Formats: sequence, structure tokens, C-alpha cells
Amino acid sequence: MNNVDKPGVTSFESLGIAKPKEAPKQPKLGQEDFMKLMTTQLNNQDPFKPMENGDFLTQMAQFSAVSGLKDIKDNFKVLTDAMTSNQALQASTLVGRKVLVPGDSNVMPDQGVMQGAVELPASTSNLSIKVTDASGELIHTIDMGSQKEGLVNYQWNGMKQITQDDGRETEQRIAAGQYKIVAEMEVEGKPQAVNALIVDKVDSVSLGKQGEAMTLNLANSGSSKLADIRQLM
Repeated sequence: MNNVDKPGVTSFESLGIAKPKEAPKQPKLGQEDFMKLMTTQLNNQDPFKPMENGDFLTQMAQFSAVSGLKDIKDNFKVLTDAMTSNQALQASTLVGRKVLVPGDSNVMPDQGVMQGAVELPASTSNLSIKVTDASGELIHTIDMGSQKEGLVNYQWNGMKQITQDDGRETEQRIAAGQYKIVAEMEVEGKPQAVNALIVDKVDSVSLGKQGEAMTLNLANSGSSKLADIRQLM
């Protein structure tokens, strides 16, 4: 490894790796080259079988089409680079912010409340949000009553009813951690599952490769796409 610092010795050589050969550059024909070829073709054509004007027009049209496609490709690259820069700017404003995103696992913090929401496809006479632990045991049910169609926010302070041995009812706060959320709405007397949303903090953002969407890396619930954000908190 000492060879790395010696002049004239590359890092490839010091690691015993052959330096990759650069691919030879392919020659490119420009408009001037095309005109030279066409002039040469005219000068050397068979005088008894001269080329028709239509042949020249066809060749020029083909060259123009190829040149136009290259210009379109270059313009798309400029547009893609601009969109990537815009995504990076958006990303810088999201880091550290709280967002409302789809998720079925919410967090009860050490202090404060559990926050989330549900999306109702229609109005309901009764909306309930069930909180269960990792084993699936029901911890608490948040009764939201009748609600209109749309986004319905909820929060819970983590206090649940405990029945003592003597029959007395007391409240006790659940332990901090992740809990599963199951939201149900009542439709014509029958329960129907609805999409749950959770509040989480954006720790970092990963810019996708060309053509891929930007990904939000969340503090508690993994990752989420930018398009999945329902609300900035």
C-alpha cells in the first residue's frame, strides 16, 4: 500500500489491479462531413446514371431526422438534469419535517401522543381505530364516532383502562414503541377496513436514479415515496 504515495505509481498498480482500458472514441459525422460526402458522391457519380433529385432529398431528410433526434435527446437530458436538481431542492426542505404517509404501524413516543389519520372513501356512522401490540393483542380502541368522507386526523395519549384485582378501573400509559393500527368504518351496519396514515419524521432523502422516484427515509417506518405524502406537518 506504500506504493500509492510514490510518484508515477497509480492506485490500480499498487493494488495489483490492471488499469481498465479506455474504450476508443467512435468517430462522429457532423453536418459538414455529410456535405463533403454528398459533394464527393456528386463528383464521382456515373454520368450515364446520375442520381435523381429525390435521392438527394431522401438522404438530406434522413440526415435531418437523425440530427433532430439527437437535438431532442439532448433537450431531454437538459430537462432531466433540471428535474433532478429540483428534486434535490425539494429534498433539502423535507429533511427534519414531519409528514403524513400511509402506514399500518404507528409509534407511541416516550412523551406526547400518537398521531395519525385515516382516509374515508365515504361518510360513516362510526369510525374506530384499533391499536394492537406485536402479538396482535388489542391494546386500545379509539372511537371516532360519525365522520364525513375525506381525511380524518386522530391522536391518542397512550392511556388505557386497567381493571385492578379489586374491580376498580384505573388508567395506565402504555410503553413507548411501535404498535399496529387497524382502522374500520361502519357501512350499512358492516365493518369495512380503511387506509391508515401515520405521522413520521423525514431523516434523509434518497434521490432516485434516472427515471426513478425520490425516496423518503423515515425515522420509524422505513421508507416512503414522495408521491405518498398526504400532508406536511
